[in-house]
Amino acid sequence: MRNSIKMRAFAASVLATFGIGILAVAADEGASARREAQTTLKAYGPLVGSWRGVGQVRRGQSSGSWQESASWAWKLSDSSAALEIDIQKGKYLKLAVLRPGKGPGAYVLDATLADGSKRTFSGKAAPDRPLVLTAEGPGEGVRRVTLTIPGELRFLVLLESEPSPNVFARLGEVGFTRNGVAFAAGESGPVCIVTEGRGTIQVSHKGKSYFVCCSGCRDLFNKDPEAIIAEAAERAKAKGK
Repeated sequence: MRNSIKMRAFAASVLATFGIGILAVAADEGASARREAQTTLKAYGPLVGSWRGVGQVRRGQSSGSWQESASWAWKLSDSSAALEIDIQKGKYLKLAVLRPGKGPGAYVLDATLADGSKRTFSGKAAPDRPLVLTAEGPGEGVRRVTLTIPGELRFLVLLESEPSPNVFARLGEVGFTRNGVAFAAGESGPVCIVTEGRGTIQVSHKGKSYFVCCSGCRDLFNKDPEAIIAEAAERAKAKGK
């Protein structure tokens, strides 16, 4: 009887240890997937922050122009990363989430249009070229979105319709300028410990202060600061090689 109890206790201990091991592996794989997604989105990470925009039907013409604003922030979980764009008073777009697509250089934009309907755009990025994202499936209104980043203080969003298959027509373009003061080229400043973007929010752990760039990074840091600090240390170590 005693041997039977001991065997059951031993088996339970082995199963518990095995289960913990599986969870640890799953956690490592999830964090690796998040870091990979962050790397894919790194070129658009500098857009995190608040922006004011002016839309024009035709560039350089004030007739029919409008104003809107946008806020970019990281949307992070233990196993995924995306950039969320919240657009206030948007004429064509209300909300969008930019995430990695399938394959190298591929991106997907899950958008909520101004009328509340949903639309998914996808495309591939090329170095130093605008990101062109085309709508999937049939529909009217916005069918193509082109994101251009000419510098750290400004980005452009071109919105087009598709009056006939593969023929696109301009609906308008919004030029966004960053709110507040941005770092000048080469100027040093706080760096986000999660994404290496511009650090604007201070967080702390065990009496030491760090910076993050948005509420998404802050929440991920607060959830598991030890893991995020370790990731940052690994990045620094890799750069030092």
